[in-house]
Amino acid sequence: MNIVVSKPKIFLSHAAADIELVEAFQTLLTQYLGITSADIFCSSLSGQGAPKGMPFVDSIRAHAEAADAVVALITPAYLESAFCLGELGAAWVLQTQRFPVVVPPADFSAMTATLLGIVGVKLNDTIELQQMLEELGIAIKKKAPAAGVRGRAIRDFEKTWERDVLPILAGPKKIDVAVHKAKQTELEEAIKARDDAEDLLLQANKQIEALKKAKDKADVAKIENEFADTSWQEKFDEIVREIRDHRSEVGGMEIIRLLILDRMGRGKPVDHLNYPDEADRAIELGIYDEERRSWNTGTEEVKQLYKLLDAMDDLFEEYPEAAKALKARGERSDPTTIKFWEEHL
Repeated sequence: MNIVVSKPKIFLSHAAADIELVEAFQTLLTQYLGITSADIFCSSLSGQGAPKGMPFVDSIRAHAEAADAVVALITPAYLESAFCLGELGAAWVLQTQRFPVVVPPADFSAMTATLLGIVGVKLNDTIELQQMLEELGIAIKKKAPAAGVRGRAIRDFEKTWERDVLPILAGPKKIDVAVHKAKQTELEEAIKARDDAEDLLLQANKQIEALKKAKDKADVAKIENEFADTSWQEKFDEIVREIRDHRSEVGGMEIIRLLILDRMGRGKPVDHLNYPDEADRAIELGIYDEERRSWNTGTEEVKQLYKLLDAMDDLFEEYPEAAKALKARGERSDPTTIKFWEEHL
């Protein structure tokens, strides 16, 4: 049977059981890439699947062949569906560009040979997801919307994912051996972390008892200094130093400031007027796309910068006392604000 199909830009491969996720992710694709639902073939969404009267399997195969790219939402339900894995395998045979998205509670260890070495991204890793969407936009030859529009699309999706999708997403009905081993390792690490926490609690209780016995402020200060953990300061200084040293990799400190703003969803174009040399250098290095007026966040240089920013976020999570100490010194202590970075860099 000779089947005539429309040519979708994206074939969204998914499990029918994950319909809430599919609807939310399709909205993200349309908003982030500046496309319409008509550009996406999705068998579970009304008006975007197989036309009425056309054999379903034949339609799936024909649209997968016609698409510019295949995006696969790898969930537990997907991994347990032979039909879904067959779709992804067909995309490999047809040499269609594939973009696997691993959806928790699934993880990379659960991926089968059907993916054939293609590197996937984690749905709940914002940086990885944005980089994949940028690459997807290139694959379908679509000029991306403004950075602010893309930032809002990501934030809206994250809210929907955490509030509406994750709580009802079906878990796996069977566990792969590799996944079981990984979870066993996680359990062992959690037990060790618990034991370490108990040691810290014991030390804190000793400090409290010592403070209770102190008779004056000098004694209290001496005890606090004795028990204080200042290891965060060394890590803090190292991260700041590495970010400063990274300026030559992206074009300058102003470029770093603009990249931080872009990561916060408040992207701005390069400032040719006040920072002509840095602007030209960022364009020359491929950090900034002058034609699209957007930042190339998929470059290794920008990825490394974002890793350093993530390291700072991790530091404040690991050392809650760091924020208190900075505030006590009259310094900014919230790395999610641009003023924090302007002060410390």
